[in-house]
Amino acid sequence: MKLLSQGSQYAISAVIALAKQPEGTTVSAADLARPLNCPAAYLSQILSKLKPSGILKSRRGLNGGVYLARKPHEISMMDVIEAIDGTDFFERCFLGIEGCGKIEPCPFHTFWSKERKKIQQWLSDTTFDNIEKAVSDAWFDLRLQFA
Repeated sequence: MKLLSQGSQYAISAVIALAKQPEGTTVSAADLARPLNCPAAYLSQILSKLKPSGILKSRRGLNGGVYLARKPHEISMMDVIEAIDGTDFFERCFLGIEGCGKIEPCPFHTFWSKERKKIQQWLSDTTFDNIEKAVSDAWFDLRLQFA
């Protein structure tokens, strides 16, 4: 089972890459897309979803692109996931059964309710400052470096 959509995965990787840059540095969607093996137009659509939630801002022009609107320690993984995918993952049945709940729970309801709260809390507590510090320069250079 995949916990995150491809869009959320790309968005998280892009925010990690932006968090590694000096504050206010703009990066084009095309430059971000290259190491992600993602079409630039698709990544541009994904990144545009991060603007209304105040995660990214953009600048037009010759040196235009996107940049972090907040400091990395102010952006959580949950912020990015909610901006891209919403909160459906944290609200629906593990088995996808309509109407599953406290009145008519599926066999996994009690277990999954507790576990998804733990996952949601971890994603909310994990900021891009934590991630940026955990990502080694070697790992970053191998997978996300675009400059």
